[in-house]
Amino acid sequence: MVGALVGSGCGSSTTAVRVGDRSLDRDGLMAWVSDRTGVETGMTIPSGMVVETIDEWIVNESLADLLAEHGWTPDDKARNSARDQLLVAGIDPEDARLPTYIDWQAVRARAASGGPEVRAAYEAHVTLLSHELCTSHVLVASEADAREVLDLLGSGRPFAELARALSQDPGSAARGGALGCVPLGSFVPTFERATLGALRDGKTLVGPVPSQFGFHVIRVDEIAPVAPVAFEDLGDRTFGVALQIATLTRTVEVDGRYGTWDPMVGRMVSPEGPR
Repeated sequence: MVGALVGSGCGSSTTAVRVGDRSLDRDGLMAWVSDRTGVETGMTIPSGMVVETIDEWIVNESLADLLAEHGWTPDDKARNSARDQLLVAGIDPEDARLPTYIDWQAVRARAASGGPEVRAAYEAHVTLLSHELCTSHVLVASEADAREVLDLLGSGRPFAELARALSQDPGSAARGGALGCVPLGSFVPTFERATLGALRDGKTLVGPVPSQFGFHVIRVDEIAPVAPVAFEDLGDRTFGVALQIATLTRTVEVDGRYGTWDPMVGRMVSPEGPR
C-alpha cells in the first residue's frame, strides 16, 4: 500500500478528518502522524500506520466530543492528574505527543469515573444499547478471508453452510454459526460495537470485524429489545459503554485519500489503492 509523505511542504487547509466540530487539516494530520510514529519530516510512512493514527484520533475525539456535548471538558485539575498518570506510565515528559495524550487521558478518566455528564450521555442514548445481542458469526483468520465470506454470502451461499465449513470457532460452527441471544457485556468490545452499529442502521450483516480471535462476519438474527440497565449498575462497564455511545453517535468525516471510516463497525478502513 502506498504511504503518505509526512511534512512534504505542500501546505493545505483542507480538512483531513473531522469528528463533530473537532478537525485536523492535512498538515495537522501529518504533523500528528509524525509525532505519533516518530517518522521524520519528508519521509514516507506506510498507509496502515496513517490509518491506525486516524483511528486512534477519531475514537478519542469522539469520546471528548460526547462529554463536551453534555457539559464537560478537561480543566487544569483534570489535565494535571492525567499528566501525572501518563508520566507514571512511562511516557517521556518531552514526548511531542504528551499535550494531546493529556487531554485524551483526562477524557478517558472522566468517562470511566461515571460523572454526571457521563450519566447524561448514557441516558440520552440508552435506547441504542437496550438490546440483547442475537447473532451468528463466521470467524476466520484474516480480513481478506472475511471479505471472501461476504462475497460468498452475496452470491447466495447459506450463512450456516459457510459457518460450518469455514468458521474457526468450533462451538458455534457446529450450530451453523449461531451464538444465541446474550446480554451486552458478553462479547469482546469490537464484536458488540459492530453489532450495535448494525442494529442502529437496520442491517443484518456486518464485517469484517476484527478482534483478538481473528475477523468476524456477523449476522443479526433477531432484534431483541430489553429494559435498559440502570446507569449505576454499569460498574466497570461504564467506560466501554461511553466509548460505544461516542462512536455510534458522532458524525465522522475522513478525506478519502487516507481511508474511510466504517460507521457500522466503528473503525478506519485502509484505502484500496494509491492516494
